[in-house]
Formats: sequence, structure tokens, C-alpha cells
Amino acid sequence: MSQTTEAEVVKPAAPVAVEVPVGIEPDASKRSAQAQALAVETSFKRYGINRWGSAFIRASNEGHLVFAAPNSPAVDLFALSQELARRGIRTPYVVRFPTMIENQMGTLKDGFAKAIADNSYEGKHIGVYPLKVNQRRSVVDTVVKAREKFNYGLEAGSKPELLLAMAQPPLKGSLLVCNGYKDREFMRMAFHAAELGHHVIIVLESTREVRRYLDVDQEQDWTAKPEVGMRAKLYSRGSGRWQSSGGESSKFGLTTNELLAVVRELTNAGAVERLSLLHFHIGSQITQIKRIKTAVREGARIYAELQQLAPQLRYLDLGGGIGVDYDGSRTSYPSSANYSLEEYASQVVFEVIEACREVGARQPTLLTESGRVVVANHAVTIADLREVQGELLPVPEPSEDEHRLVHELRSTLESLNIKNVEEYFHDAIDYRDECLQLFSRGYLSLQDRASAEGLFGRIRNKVEKIVEPMPHPPEEIVDFLGKAHQKYLVNFSIFQSIPDAWSIDQVFPAAPLSRHGEKPTINAQIVDITCDSDGCVETFAHPDENMPYLPLHERRTPDEKYYLGFFMTGAYQDSLANVHNLFARCHEVILRNPDDDMVLPGSERVELGENLTFEIKMGATCEDVLSAMDFDVERMIRWLRDRHLAVETTLGESWLLGVLQSYPYLSR
Repeated sequence: MSQTTEAEVVKPAAPVAVEVPVGIEPDASKRSAQAQALAVETSFKRYGINRWGSAFIRASNEGHLVFAAPNSPAVDLFALSQELARRGIRTPYVVRFPTMIENQMGTLKDGFAKAIADNSYEGKHIGVYPLKVNQRRSVVDTVVKAREKFNYGLEAGSKPELLLAMAQPPLKGSLLVCNGYKDREFMRMAFHAAELGHHVIIVLESTREVRRYLDVDQEQDWTAKPEVGMRAKLYSRGSGRWQSSGGESSKFGLTTNELLAVVRELTNAGAVERLSLLHFHIGSQITQIKRIKTAVREGARIYAELQQLAPQLRYLDLGGGIGVDYDGSRTSYPSSANYSLEEYASQVVFEVIEACREVGARQPTLLTESGRVVVANHAVTIADLREVQGELLPVPEPSEDEHRLVHELRSTLESLNIKNVEEYFHDAIDYRDECLQLFSRGYLSLQDRASAEGLFGRIRNKVEKIVEPMPHPPEEIVDFLGKAHQKYLVNFSIFQSIPDAWSIDQVFPAAPLSRHGEKPTINAQIVDITCDSDGCVETFAHPDENMPYLPLHERRTPDEKYYLGFFMTGAYQDSLANVHNLFARCHEVILRNPDDDMVLPGSERVELGENLTFEIKMGATCEDVLSAMDFDVERMIRWLRDRHLAVETTLGESWLLGVLQSYPYLSR
């Protein structure tokens, strides 16, 4: 696969440079290029790419989607998929662009640097990456590598995450924040991390944890000790899908009385000087900036008052929650956010200054634990589309004994036009529904029912073409046609690749990787290959209004490769993925600098063009996933071999045993 150069990558609205074929007039070639550019621009608007993907998606001359990550060569995603297929690496897989993570870390840091300078703020900002958002090594290594450049810390909420954080090199000025509920062993680990050189802050989530911390403190003569913080339960709430994470009914946090009780206990134990941080969190994916302002103001007031009781209090941890604009609308819709990173930083700094000024408190160092906005857009999940369910098959010619209603449907199809479309389409719906009722009662043959369904499908298609150019199409018809009537089978598992789409109705932007110079021919829902009725994507991100279907193309031939990309899948999807139907971990394809070392165990280095280097980590095999479910694969092999001793099969023992080493997804 050749690398896509800057000259070959065009923005949707830009004219596309094409070579003039021999025998074609320059004017004709120019018109052709302009038509192609217009078609691509229209396609980008159709999928919303011009909004949600404007920062990193371009189009190639061939109408392919090109991922243009900062400080990296642009990658033609369709050409990449074709080359991977040629090498025997089939979908689904996740393609990662690490420089997207670095870019987001820098953008957040720069946003706070500007806000601090503009407002003459006396404190500073430290970013903290919460490991729960994505613990994949390729992601964590990227964050760790950029920590010193952007002064980033790590946040751990469990013992494995704390071990992961402890294993990273200690960095001066960087923090290791411990959240979540903590037992004695967790506390001991935090003390041990402090001895290893990490700047550890244990955030106390309950009044019992302060006693636990003090008990562990007295257990040993520790050479270094972690500082402590407190998590406040604010009355302010966030907005969007996770707004219940904040407010008085939230899962975590100390009430005002509990905060004061912790301060008293630390004071009585002579350890109040270790109280350095106040933390709050009002939820993930906060969609409205005004909710952030309200929460920051409340949290900053608590901080300012507590500083009088705890003189070493100097960090205000704002938690996470910065929203990702999945649909490109820049609104308060659940899949968007009505603010930028720069606006977020500016509002936070302003509110903290005001709160501290009112009581003369020292302005704190600000911490943010936003992980979604840092890693979401670095990953693309790619799968190939296999077949359209609900294709129109030929309708039999009319017969003498054909039912009257079927005849009416034939007549409606022939007579339908722009003048009678509203009346005739309603009639067609009535005829179709009556046919189904008569069949259920035994008065209509199976053949007539099939003819009725086929004719109605053709009527629907004809109506769709009639109303499309109308400036004001009939609302009822538009609503009816808005329901996808076809499904596209895609070679992946929703539960493994985009589990949030199933579990919490999260929407992701999606688009085909090719044919953006062509108009789609079908509106389809996406169904996966699991044996589960929930394995269906019915809503897709779009800046105007989320779509109940995805416009797609029918494959020209049964063997044509047609790929679909789900974008912004880098946050939470890897850690929340499950193995429903035993469809397990997918391949990972990571764009690397040619000079980078490969870091994933068992991965391979693949050169796919000049300066285009990928690290490929193969996904779980059938054997891997069976072993993960506690099956003794060696014993299974013995059983299968024993059965082959008594029976001669067509494909043989070696073929069956080879399946154990294969990818569990569709092969052809």
C-alpha cells in the first residue's frame, strides 16, 4: 500500500487534483474534478464528517477516507484495509493513531496555560490521566511517554491500576492520584509507591478510609508517606447521560459534615499537614458548560473555606467530565458538548479566582482527570460489510388467481407519481397491512403474501425517489421512510468493539471508508454477527440530528470489499468489551514512527510504504478465548483426536485442530 501524501489528501470542499487522461480536454477534466469534489463534499455532509471529523479526516482522490493525525503521515484507511486483507489480516480490527492522544494532551495543557496567563492566575495546572478510560498498553505508553512534556500524572482506582502506575518511572512534578474504595492492602500499596519515589495522593472516599489510612501509617516506619485528599459530594450536578454521578445522591464523596470530621481526625492524629487536595467529580461527558461553572464555583468555595483548617491544602481536583463532540453539533445533546477545551479552561480558572478572592484564599494548583477527551478520537474500529438483509427479489408475474389486493399493489406501483404520491402511498400501506391480516386468517396464500411484500418494497423505493427532491415533502411519508427497512451484516461484535452502543445507547460517528464520490443506495441499520437481537446499531451520530439509519452502498459484486469505520472508539470501549458468543479481542493496528520500537508482546512490525510503519498485535484466537473461559484446550484436543480415530471426516483432523488457532470472526 502506498502512503497517502499531502498532495493526494484533500479536504471535502477543495477541488481534487487529477491527471488529465490522453484525449480528454482540460476543461472536461476540470469539470470532472469539480464534480468529484462536490460529490465528496456532499458525502461528508451526509455523514457529518465535515463537522465531527474536520480535525482529522480528509478525502483521497479516489473518495477514500484518509486519517490525518498530527505529526504523522496521512493514512488511506481503505487502502490500509485492502493491504491488511492481502496479508491475511481480516476485520475487525482497531486502528490507533497515538499522536492524536499527544495532541489532545497538549491542547488541554495549552488551554489552561492561556487561561492562567489571561487571568493572571497564581496557580498552575496539572493533567492526570485516569487509567480506567483505557488501560491498553499502547495507550498508556503513549501517555507516559508524553508525561514530562505536558506535566501529566496518572490516576488509579484499583489495585491492578495502581500496580500499573507504580511500574512507570517517577516524574518530578507529576502526581499519582488514588481514587476509588481502598482496603488496607490498597493503602499499603500507596505508601509503597511513595517510597518508590512517586508523588502519591490518596483521595479519601469515606470516613472509614481516614482511619484506615492512619492505621497503615502507624504499621511501619515508612521512609516516605503519601499525602491525602478528600472527595466532596457536591450538590451541583452535571448534564447528559451521567449527570447522576454528581449531586447529593451520587455514589462517591463526603458530605460537608464528613469533610469536617476527616479534618478533625487528621488534626487529632497530627497528620493534617498531609491534607493537600480537595476532589470532586460531577460525571462523565458533561454537555453544558454552565453546569461545569456551577460545580467549579461550589467546589472552589469548599476548597477556600477548608484551607483555613488545613494550611497545606493546595490542589483542587476537578475530576473528569470534559465532553467529546461525537456528533459534531457543538450542542448540549448527550453525544456532544457545547464548549471547547479552551472555553472549559477559561471558565474553570475564572470561577476559581472569584471563589478564592471572596475569602482571601490561596489559589490552588488545578488538576483535571479527563480521559475521554484525551483518548476517544485516537482509535477507529474497522469491519467489513457482508450482505444486505431485506434485498428486493424478483416479484412473480401476475396470475389469473392472484388476490385482488396484490393486483391493487401492482396498479399502485405503476400509477404512482409526484401528484398522487401522498394518497397512493397511504393506499399501499393499507393494502399491505390487509394482505398480512388475511394471510394470518388463512385467506391469502404464501405466494400472494410474498408478492405483496415485494411490491410494497418497490413502492417504497419509488416513493423515496419521488419525495427526495421535494422542498417540503409530506411529513408522514418522511417519518415512515425514516425507519430503516434494510439491515447490513457487519463482521464484528457490538459487545466487543462498541459495547457502549449496546449498554447505554452511546452513539458513535460511522461512515464507509470508500465510495464517497458516489451516492448511497440504501438506508440500513447495522447488525453484527452475534446470536443476540441486541447486536444491532440503530442510531448514528450526526451534527444535525442523529440518524436512525446509515446511508450505505450495495456491493457491486459479491467479492467487493466494502469497509465501515466506527470513529472515536478510543475511550472505555477496550476496557468494557465483553466476549459475548466468544467473539474476543480484535486485532490492533498502531501507526508508529519508523524509529519507534514495537512495545506490545507478540506484535510484529509491518512496513506498508515509505515512512508508513505499523505495529500489529493479532487478536484472540478460538483457543485463547476458550482458555479464558477455563476450558482445558489440551484436553479438548485429545477428545477431538479420539473421535477422529473412529470416524473418517471429509476435512480431517488437522483442519479442525487448525480452527483452534484461527480468528473467531467471519473469514469469507
